[in-house]
Amino acid sequence: MFIKPYKIKSNILVTGSEKKRLRQRVMTQFNRVDDESTTSPLAELFGNRTKVCTVKLMTYHDEPVTVYTSDKRPIFFEVHGKLLPTVYTLWSCPDLVPAFTTQPAVLPKLANGADLMIPGIVKQGTSRASWGRHQKDDIVAVNLTSNRAAVGVGLLAHSSDDLYMCGGHGVCVKMMHVFGDKLWGMEPSVCQQVPLQGSVVNVPTESDFPPLGSEKAKPASEPPIKQVTKALENSVISSDKKPESEGEESSNDASEDQAEEEKPPNPDDLIKSAFLNVLKLHGKKIQLPMLASTFYPQYVQPEIPEGVEMKKSSYKKVGTFFKRMVEEGLLEMKEEKKGIEKVTALNLEHPAVLSFYPYKITKATDQDSGAGAATSGATNPLLLTKMTAMYAVNKRTSKLFGCFNVAVGQSLDPTQVRNYMRDYVGRNKLIHPGTKLVTLDDTLKEICGNDDLVSLPDLSETVLNSMTSTFEMRSQKGPVMKGGKRAIIHLTTATRSGNKKVTLISNLADYGINVSEFAKAVKLGAAASTTMTEVPGSKGEQLLVQGNHIKFVFELLTTTYQVPKACITGLEFAKEQKKKKKK
Repeated sequence: MFIKPYKIKSNILVTGSEKKRLRQRVMTQFNRVDDESTTSPLAELFGNRTKVCTVKLMTYHDEPVTVYTSDKRPIFFEVHGKLLPTVYTLWSCPDLVPAFTTQPAVLPKLANGADLMIPGIVKQGTSRASWGRHQKDDIVAVNLTSNRAAVGVGLLAHSSDDLYMCGGHGVCVKMMHVFGDKLWGMEPSVCQQVPLQGSVVNVPTESDFPPLGSEKAKPASEPPIKQVTKALENSVISSDKKPESEGEESSNDASEDQAEEEKPPNPDDLIKSAFLNVLKLHGKKIQLPMLASTFYPQYVQPEIPEGVEMKKSSYKKVGTFFKRMVEEGLLEMKEEKKGIEKVTALNLEHPAVLSFYPYKITKATDQDSGAGAATSGATNPLLLTKMTAMYAVNKRTSKLFGCFNVAVGQSLDPTQVRNYMRDYVGRNKLIHPGTKLVTLDDTLKEICGNDDLVSLPDLSETVLNSMTSTFEMRSQKGPVMKGGKRAIIHLTTATRSGNKKVTLISNLADYGINVSEFAKAVKLGAAASTTMTEVPGSKGEQLLVQGNHIKFVFELLTTTYQVPKACITGLEFAKEQKKKKKK
């Protein structure tokens, strides 16, 4: 329903009485009438300090839909008089509706608009009871075998009895809303990735089964894995009923994972890691001596994650942090005048620097281009246009990635994992000189079993299979830097045949904006035809819009796509609005 762009008709803040009626309606529909505690996750969505709005919108297929938002985040949407929760609500209230489980490979197909078919359902058991007791058009969530968190919500196409009698063919869930669609990205500033809430089904890999006759036991830290056949991936199950033993086992694993994830990282470690990252990536390029008051904001601060402040660490002040680094031998400083210190040398051969793996590379280039060009994918969620397969560090692989300061729950893409493995093998000199194979140490044996020699590609693949599979919406590439200057989007007007005004937009591709998708948004929002043309002597396509829509395009770029105003020129060509005559 929300795969393609929609048009917002109105956005109205509800009154206190309307908020209470909406909350009562939610409690009644989802059988939470007695849930009046203000601390419950569902009640917090309608708290006294939250701003609840009613958004009327028209879908791409001209279907009217009402969406309710809480602090700009969509929480429910209404279809045919029935309230359906969004993925954000299901992440806060996982047990709000029953869930059906599918394989991670199915999610990209759902994100492209497909319904969930019966063969894609992963269920336990083959009896009629394994499908639960649901009626047609009941609201259900969809999650993955690798993660209990919901990735979609829809309506059952058939009742439980009919699903059992379908013989494994046909539609199971008519998808209404999926992670990564336009409703998920309704407000860029509150977009959130899928949280890790523990796996539903543990599908073992080949490394989990030792060779026949092997008496070597698995490490004590490795959780017991039940032997299941590969047919489990294609079987049809419901997640309503599970054996008590497996339910307790999976709930314990989930609670342990959540406990580890809820533990906040130490600000001291994050700040020091940012400093080591600077030395590793840019230490040779930094021109010294340099004032400490310049070195920190120009190099260290851009590498520190958002929300981490110096005053919340044990250092408290920047000066104290630099003194600690001097004591550890990471840098040298000299006091020229009272209160004025300069960084005179950086110790790039320090063991902490040599063993540190750079975990973030993009912010340094953004810094060089100026503060106004901070448009990386991490800060521009509306450009999250591609679903990327990711792998999260779990308990089994925590010891391996702990060497690189990668915490449990942090997601990595396959390229990052392979780079880490290449660095780990090279650092520990595990390559056999004769066979060019990797000799497994104790850390790798806990993951890969008791094999002595494996190839590096096979080792990387085994590590990937041992990690928790997840997904992330990734942005396209950020603004292209030309000659050290940030990219500029040019807006201007021109006159075509018949004295018709047109709006010309250039350099959209430099900000990773999909020009064809942007043209659709302008066409729907401004009700004007658009065409894309190639301009001789310049790279990329130029977008032409019929009429003067400079102001609309400017607001679309700065609000929806979060392009800094300083990076857009041509607002002076906007059409002046006619003043209303006073009565």
